Amino acid sequence: MGCDGAQETMTRVAETSVTTDPEARLRDFERLVVAEGASLLRLARRLLGDPDEADDLLQDALVNAYRALSSFRGESSMKTWVWRIVTREGLKKLRRRKLKNKVAGWFRGSEAPPPGLGLGRARLPESLADTQQQMLVLQKAMEKLPDRQRATLVMRYFEGMPVAEIAEVLEIGPGTVKTHLVRALKQVRAAWPKDMKWEGEP
Repeated sequence: MGCDGAQETMTRVAETSVTTDPEARLRDFERLVVAEGASLLRLARRLLGDPDEADDLLQDALVNAYRALSSFRGESSMKTWVWRIVTREGLKKLRRRKLKNKVAGWFRGSEAPPPGLGLGRARLPESLADTQQQMLVLQKAMEKLPDRQRATLVMRYFEGMPVAEIAEVLEIGPGTVKTHLVRALKQVRAAWPKDMKWEGEP
């Protein structure tokens, strides 16, 4: 399937109204897992900082979503519903272990860091991931963020999700999402060494 076809399928799954046909609902869910699986795994890994733990989280969350399919009421898109389940499970884990130093797994060799941490619409320092030293500074700063600020920052700057969609996933208002982003960026900026160039949002 080409890019256009994949995008068409994802749009159809995300926007499909809730169906009472269990088989049709399961097919929608399976298509969504295929389309969103890589993004959901990145989310889990960046929230938890440990690839193995993230794999377990995603598997458990998708099993929970599968078991709860009959309760999906279509009040949001199925995509938002699944992202919400994965994010909730991730936040639970973060609260239990308080993150400590687990974020060190973010930029392991198996996954290249996203250029500049930003994806077009949302801009952060262009040189943020240029050196190992900068990666370590970023990791240390992110360790100190409250869980929801971390989740918001990951969804916005790593996955390029719009504010409105993040608000749906976290079940908070768009204004609260923006507040989380401002506060998270402020903390990252405050931790940024003076001898490292900052080219992003003030």
